[in-house]
Amino acid sequence: MTEGHGGRLLDGRYELGTAPLARGGMGQVWVGHDTRLDREVAVKFLHFPDGVEDTDMVRRFRREARITAGLQHPGVPAVFDTGTEDGLPYLVMQRIHGIGVHDLVAEQEWLSVGWAACVAAQVCSVLSVAHRARLVHRDLKPGNLILEPDGSVKVLDFGLAVALGRPDMSQITRTGHTPGTPAYMAPEQLLSGESTAHSDLYALGCVLHEMLTGQRVFSAQTSFGLASKQVNEAPQGICELRPEVPREIGDVVAALLEKKPEDRPRDANEVYGRLIGFVTDFEPLPGVLHPPSLPSPHRMYGTALGRVFA
Repeated sequence: MTEGHGGRLLDGRYELGTAPLARGGMGQVWVGHDTRLDREVAVKFLHFPDGVEDTDMVRRFRREARITAGLQHPGVPAVFDTGTEDGLPYLVMQRIHGIGVHDLVAEQEWLSVGWAACVAAQVCSVLSVAHRARLVHRDLKPGNLILEPDGSVKVLDFGLAVALGRPDMSQITRTGHTPGTPAYMAPEQLLSGESTAHSDLYALGCVLHEMLTGQRVFSAQTSFGLASKQVNEAPQGICELRPEVPREIGDVVAALLEKKPEDRPRDANEVYGRLIGFVTDFEPLPGVLHPPSLPSPHRMYGTALGRVFA
């Protein structure tokens, strides 16, 4: 890696910033500039926590690149390139601007029905494409959802995704480790490690509950205690916690949080259909969204497309 005008130059092409944009358990994300195509990018490097190369992590990281690149959807960041530098794999991705839904809920206390339904409906659109490709996200949570300034939502981190019916892609973590985040994991994931499209719907129910109430479905001091609640306890109803939420929305959340996968909605398309009518009456989000007077090409495109079969 050489030095560029603004910082390190990766592969003679990607000029990186002076500090990481974000750090996580698996890696670091840097803002970069593609000097060949003159565009802003995000570069995600794999990080080995112990400083020793982990072949399982490398395999998972590379599969994230293939999975994400294969999902052609405006709600999934585009993958532009991949490679290895100084022994560390990296992804070059579309640069996303916006706020994490977890931060948005923390700032607002909770979201209006309109905003919660809008975010969840867009996630349903992404899940529809992923599930059609027989991919299960497995780690859907507010921290993996970004609300962009034009109101669109990006679903991040398909690093834990699994391809149903593909034995070569089913084992992506160490034996005995259940992938995911316990606060958003379905009972069947916690009990047996089984993940299906209905597991993603359960996670969406957890996210929708949190957006509407400002609190997680279940909380506990330990991961074991949290898992026990997910498996055994009935969640408190949305309308009990926030009476002004329409009963129909409360029913959607309750259906998504059913303990048995077969008792949840049929698919993401059904959930979208039950939510889209509530995508209205948005409250202002100062500092989060562009002003309404600023044209949004995404909204223009979506509105025109929505009228094709209207």
